[in-house]
Amino acid sequence: MAYLLKGGIIATFTSENKAVSYKADVLVEGSTITKIAAKIDATPGVEVLDCTDKWITPGMVDTHRHTFMTVLRGSQCDWLLTEYLVKMSWSIQGAVTPDEVRIGQLAGCLDALHAGVTTLLDHFHAALTPAHAEAALSATRASGARVIWCPARQSQPTRLFPNIEYGKEEEAHEWQMRMLKEWGKDGGKLTADGRVTFGWAYDLVGAGPIEVHQEALKEARQAGVAIITAHVVQGPRILVWRDARLLGPDVVFSHCTELADHPAPDDEMWAAMKDSGSAIAATPEDELGMAHGNPVAFDAVRRGVKCGLGIDATSINSGDIFTQMRMTLQWTRARGHEQVHLSGQTAPKYNEWNSADAFRLGTLGGAEAVNLQHLIGTVEVGKKADLVVFDTSSVNLAGIVDPFQGVVFHATGEDVELVMVDGEIVKRNGKLTKANWTEVARELRQRAQHIRERFPDEMLQEIWSKYYEQHPGGPQFR
Repeated sequence: MAYLLKGGIIATFTSENKAVSYKADVLVEGSTITKIAAKIDATPGVEVLDCTDKWITPGMVDTHRHTFMTVLRGSQCDWLLTEYLVKMSWSIQGAVTPDEVRIGQLAGCLDALHAGVTTLLDHFHAALTPAHAEAALSATRASGARVIWCPARQSQPTRLFPNIEYGKEEEAHEWQMRMLKEWGKDGGKLTADGRVTFGWAYDLVGAGPIEVHQEALKEARQAGVAIITAHVVQGPRILVWRDARLLGPDVVFSHCTELADHPAPDDEMWAAMKDSGSAIAATPEDELGMAHGNPVAFDAVRRGVKCGLGIDATSINSGDIFTQMRMTLQWTRARGHEQVHLSGQTAPKYNEWNSADAFRLGTLGGAEAVNLQHLIGTVEVGKKADLVVFDTSSVNLAGIVDPFQGVVFHATGEDVELVMVDGEIVKRNGKLTKANWTEVARELRQRAQHIRERFPDEMLQEIWSKYYEQHPGGPQFR
């Protein structure tokens, strides 16, 4: 297919790292942007999309999302991270069915596309069995999203009390490492067009002999994984990875909130990240709410460390990058203002960071973090046609002149009129095209209710209270 996006206002960063907005037509042929010019004449076989005065931006990039957890949306928003681990990761998660995973994954991908998020780094930590993994992968393929699908090398606890025990670790290790080779056999391409690619989630470094993890990650890299991702909250895990020679430009650490407490310019953890080319996925909404620590996105930008934004658990957080953009921007501004006030310094003339800086984190910054900046993250000739068109006559956006401020501070998924991934329209006239959302929503509600019936609030609270009594403060992250 070929499309001509006519009369729109392009808002993007360029490969030279400049924020630009200008009126132009965009020609898409196949999966690629082939021409951008002030005026492009339509030719036979090209569908013209009227974008007069509408904003055309790159698709947003989510560098850390647990997509399947959309099946649990709205049930965990008030939990601390420690509470989440015990109630969700160590309890509910071990009992979800492949069908529950499938509908959560599909709904989560569609939710992302609805909000203009075209690329996801999906940390899939419910690979309980091959059937669970296949359910998530099939839903991902069907969704139309660009996804780096990262099943997690881990097993579920088989006992929580009196001490946590992983009785199926040997079995899980065997099939997951076997499937590693299967998923990576086509150079990591999980769809013929390369829209879905294979990554690896690995949170085990620091537990048990380091040699085991070195060998596992060596096999993953040999199998062709695009990205290796892991959680880093508190504690010196970055240095553990560094000392084991596991860091590299294919590593994306989510959160890295420990780095907020290390402002020294020569701090060795920051240096390890920059020197290795490893990236940070900042998720400010849940980092601030769940006691991860403080967000470090703009600290990373200042230090030249690759960084993008992410949603994290869709059971807890909103599914759009707009929220993450404005939250990290306002948090960083507030911290800077506080430091000026407490130190008695003269107030600055301007804010240090602006809307375009936050926009970059959600687009080109995310693309850089997952090493796809040569394909996505900007609106430029030769890039993949991952594009978002905003309805600037909407209730939220009407009258706004600056698209960067409009996207970061005012936009929602309802203002996203059209979304294109790899040259395919996945949302048109405000409606998703890859699935019937009414049917998806119906099954999502049914599956979610089944989980709630198996794990009522009272049961989860009893589990958490018992664990907290035996382990005051809950699970530790150091």
